[in-house]
Amino acid sequence: MSDIAAPPPPDTPPLSSPLLPSSPPPPSTAGPLHGTGRLADEFFLTAHDDVSGKPRLADRLLGLGLAGALLGELAMQDRIDLRAGAVSVVERTGTASAPSEALGARMFEYLRAEEHPVRTWLAFFAQTARDDVAARLVDAGLVARHGRKRPWQAGGWTPTSANAAVLPAAQLVTRLVRGRPLSEQQTVLAGLLRATGLDQAVLWEARHSAPDAVRHLGEAVAALKPPLAELIGQTQAAVGAAVASHRT
Repeated sequence: MSDIAAPPPPDTPPLSSPLLPSSPPPPSTAGPLHGTGRLADEFFLTAHDDVSGKPRLADRLLGLGLAGALLGELAMQDRIDLRAGAVSVVERTGTASAPSEALGARMFEYLRAEEHPVRTWLAFFAQTARDDVAARLVDAGLVARHGRKRPWQAGGWTPTSANAAVLPAAQLVTRLVRGRPLSEQQTVLAGLLRATGLDQAVLWEARHSAPDAVRHLGEAVAALKPPLAELIGQTQAAVGAAVASHRT
């Protein structure tokens, strides 16, 4: 967004530049078979075909969904608060204030430096969200960059494992079909799928096998802690506005 001045000091790169540390993350369960456990990574994988990597949403809507998921990561960590269309940073005492993860830390610095409505931040972060999250997934070994097949086509990212790529959606659908409660992160993911219209394609099996569970997703989203419910509502409004502006 042109009305947001770049707040990081001169020795820090802008949001759209490579954000990940040169050294690999410490060993954990994250990886091609398990995923990273991060909300935006799961939304990215769910929003792309698990084999070809082709996006399931228009670029603008995909960017807004990913921006919502990235803000959701900060909200679930209680780093930011969202109420009445506004975002505020939660300053901590006695512990590290900014997230340790590079992309989240860069976003946190933007949010701490300036105050803007949620919708403005969604539009701003949406501009680079796909590239930023893809870089994080490349570093984790979950997707690989592929070049253009034709001169007029843009490059993209292909999952390194179809099983890993489909895992977030498969786990969500399985829990819905079996009537099991969703985790907070799964509920936020489901809310963002609904907000962007992806739920129609992703949750079709659950809608057929467990229609009541899918119908009650709205109640589950509304029962989230207020900042997360606010984020999903604001993301849905931003997507609706983007769709409406495209039609006019």
